[in-house]
Amino acid sequence: MTVIALTTFIEIFDPKASGSYSNQVIYKFQNSTPDSVISANLGNMGTASYPFLSFIYQGAALTKTGDNIEAGLFLANEDSDRTGVAGANKLSMSYAAEAVKNKWSIKVYTCKMNNTFTALDGLPLVIDTWLIASMSYDASSIEVLLSSGVDAVGGNTGRYLTTAIAGSLPVTGQIFSK
Repeated sequence: MTVIALTTFIEIFDPKASGSYSNQVIYKFQNSTPDSVISANLGNMGTASYPFLSFIYQGAALTKTGDNIEAGLFLANEDSDRTGVAGANKLSMSYAAEAVKNKWSIKVYTCKMNNTFTALDGLPLVIDTWLIASMSYDASSIEVLLSSGVDAVGGNTGRYLTTAIAGSLPVTGQIFSK
């Protein structure tokens, strides 16, 4: 059996901020190594440090109505102290609420890692850029809804969706024209 070590890196950024991309990035996280910070060069900012945040990334999916592509970021909403009463994780909740309130965006890198999860094994496999649209939560989890920059696109206009026209587009889904 083959085991492939995958890790997701995220960069939460403010597209309205002036300056280079590295000046727009507010937070950086990875979800593989809770005991340490991973330093990685993902291509945008040189080598950067990514601390751990417990999250699960659910890649692109077409909405039920077929007019948009969505993804999800799921964060734990419980304390790490399992001996006491589990309550809201203020850190995860504050990251999510701040990102939604400020209408930030997120860049998600899915990467192959070495077997010890200490370094990248090659370039990122997939890079997606999303708008942080909304959040919902309950006692155990926080869901951050990520939306593409292509909302309610339909019809055959004879034009191609390019970065210049629509901004960053996710690459893990398919876009159909009706």
